[in-house]
Amino acid sequence: MQLDDQIKAIANTLLPSFIPKDSKESNLSFHFTLPPDSSYKVFFEKDAQSKWQFIRFEEAVR
Repeated sequence: MQLDDQIKAIANTLLPSFIPKDSKESNLSFHFTLPPDSSYKVFFEKDAQSKWQFIRFEEAVR
């Protein structure tokens, strides 16, 4: 699995824990770490059907 696909799969798995309580929110982001020491920030947007879609990621600098 390529890194891009791996990060997207992990982000989608973690997504339910980060969905905002305010249903009017249309963007969200969160960080996670892949062992041993790689951290990423992922970004999601809500689509026209109110489903969260993975947009992009960036390596998080510590």
